[in-house]
Amino acid sequence: MNTLFDYLTHVKGIEYILALLFLVGYILYAELLKPMPFKTIKETTEENVKFMEKAGLANILKTLGRAAAAPFIGLGYVIALPFLFVFAIGEAALRGIVGMARRSISFGWRPMEAYLSGRKKKRGQKKKEED
Repeated sequence: MNTLFDYLTHVKGIEYILALLFLVGYILYAELLKPMPFKTIKETTEENVKFMEKAGLANILKTLGRAAAAPFIGLGYVIALPFLFVFAIGEAALRGIVGMARRSISFGWRPMEAYLSGRKKKRGQKKKEED
């Protein structure tokens, strides 16, 4: 091992192998403590074999193909995330700009304030008009 990357890769590989061994060891240990060891594993395996025989080879291959395609679909999502982020930021900015433009262009009409007989004048405006 020459570099830190080589060392870390080696250590991670050993960690993964140990993790798998501990998981398998725990399953074996838990099964051995039961009154009838490996009964549930045997029954589950038999049910799976019966289902595979009933489903046929074509269905099994289709399921395996979907399982094999899953990492590539996930990779597609990961690749699309930056583009979706830029799109979302651009859309939010565009909506803000259009909203500001719409508010500045509108002439101030408010349907809730309909002054059909004319708008009430303030005291200061009345005095100016009289003079």
